Amino acid sequence: MTTTRGENERGPVLAVLPFAAPGGSEADALIAQGLHEDVCGELSRFRAFAVISPISAAAVADRSDAEIGTVLGATHVLRGRLRRAGEMLEVSASLVDCAGATQLWTERLTAPGEEFFSLREGIVARIVATLAARLEETVLAEARRRPTESLAAYALTLRGLAKLREATLAADEEARGLFTRALDLDPTYARAHGGMALSYFNEWSCAFWACFHKNARLAYAHAHRALGFDDRDAMLHVVIGKVQLFRREYEQASWYLDRALALCPNDADLLIQVANAETFLGRPEVAVGHVARAMRLNPYHPNIYHIYAAMAHLFAGDHAAALAFGARNDGLPFVDAPAFLAIACAHAGRMEEGLRALAEYRAAFRERITFDREPALGEPALWMLEINPFRRAQDVALLREGFRLLGEPIGVPEAVLLPVLGDAPDLPGPVVQPLLARAGEGWVADYEGRRAVLPDLKGLLDIRRLLERPGEEIHCLDLAGREDDAFRGEAVLDDAARQALKGRIGDLQEELAEAEDMNDPGRAERARAELDRLIETLSKALGLGGRGRLLGDAAERARTAVTWRIRHAVRRIEAAHPELGRHLANSLRTGLFCVYQPERTLRWRFEERATASPA
Repeated sequence: MTTTRGENERGPVLAVLPFAAPGGSEADALIAQGLHEDVCGELSRFRAFAVISPISAAAVADRSDAEIGTVLGATHVLRGRLRRAGEMLEVSASLVDCAGATQLWTERLTAPGEEFFSLREGIVARIVATLAARLEETVLAEARRRPTESLAAYALTLRGLAKLREATLAADEEARGLFTRALDLDPTYARAHGGMALSYFNEWSCAFWACFHKNARLAYAHAHRALGFDDRDAMLHVVIGKVQLFRREYEQASWYLDRALALCPNDADLLIQVANAETFLGRPEVAVGHVARAMRLNPYHPNIYHIYAAMAHLFAGDHAAALAFGARNDGLPFVDAPAFLAIACAHAGRMEEGLRALAEYRAAFRERITFDREPALGEPALWMLEINPFRRAQDVALLREGFRLLGEPIGVPEAVLLPVLGDAPDLPGPVVQPLLARAGEGWVADYEGRRAVLPDLKGLLDIRRLLERPGEEIHCLDLAGREDDAFRGEAVLDDAARQALKGRIGDLQEELAEAEDMNDPGRAERARAELDRLIETLSKALGLGGRGRLLGDAAERARTAVTWRIRHAVRRIEAAHPELGRHLANSLRTGLFCVYQPERTLRWRFEERATASPA
């Protein structure tokens, strides 16, 4: 199906023409054909623009760019050429704007003929990444020249993302206005929802630290809402991964970041963001590799790449490389960027440079964190140590040693220090400390002076995660667990399998009733465990009205499974401890987002025990 210009509200439409191989051999023609297929495949991973079917593009390859734009509804055309010069093969690619008939970008890459196949993947990645960056820059430049009233959702979103990089509260607010207008035009546009999420989690300005919990919840909710519209957008996975990272949910963060790279491995901007996260996750060597690849894919990259490269090399132990990259940075992309460079100088023995960078950090801290209040002694250093989510103790130790070498104290009186993670709410009334503990192969719960011993249920793991974060909404996908098949589209169960499952469930229900009547707890527990597993399997496989669900409906499957698990666990708790069961029934809300909202302040304690000791 061809794309018309009227359908181009979500970004450019690109026609990739077959790569020409004039005067070449049959082998060269096959190489050109392979390059065309690879470039089309990799470009289709980017969600910021659409790629017309290669077959449709090939059918009009002999027409002018303007005609191709009219026939296919394309906004841009990519033409490629393969030429042999002696022992070398040269690949060139050029991007043309159909409307203006102007060439926007061209790239030439060469490789020895005998090594071409081993280098082809890198050549394709370079073409794709550079083209994507240039295409976005071109659309953004055009959007800046036009009044916002005339812009489509895609252009409004691009302008909003550019505003976020200005790193001011005013720019953040203006960006939210642009994203709101984009969503008014297209309420299901995932990229605009993702931009809204970034506006609440804007690491460039660091202004959100004063209200971390509130803004993290808003960013998390907007990003998950965006995934509901397009779970193939890698940027959205990066946003949620970074929110989880700063929540210290390291395993969840890693899952989202890995998913982002799997979806779009040749997006240089995405790679640099993942590199920064890998540094915090304690994998600086991986971060160094991502940075190098991002710079190779986008040689005209923004200046912020250098500071992320400096951080990765600092924690990988290469202080000289860290300082070399830091010297190329000519701005202040985030508040503590100068502090990282100061610490690299300290470990490299360049104390004078380190003290200058430290003074720059103190000034930025006063301006953007304490808002012109004179920081207390040691406050900037402690803030940096507390706010950055380093997973490894050795990375925190490296920072502490750097501050010691610079003579910078760490630690201030509690009354003076800004609340590091902001506005976690307290509920009125006396604080109660109930207990939920893993005990051997089951659980123990203490509440209102009474103890309940419970079997091992998946729903109790979900409940524990919600109790750990009272008032915070957690998406059902983050509770359900992640399987690789969650994103495929095959039917989970056929009709015969569903009927067999339902029949077995009926048999187990009768067996469970009989075992309880005969006071046979062992047989009853075995039947109950199998029944739980089968009901969960069936709930994953069935949609509304008992219809078969596709595995691609990941969020809906997770919502059904988690809701059933939590409600089943609450019913089991009610049987063993009616007061706790009633409290959880009244305080837990399930659905696409799940939340524990108690009516009074409870400071739950969590333990791991070998056995369930008596109360």
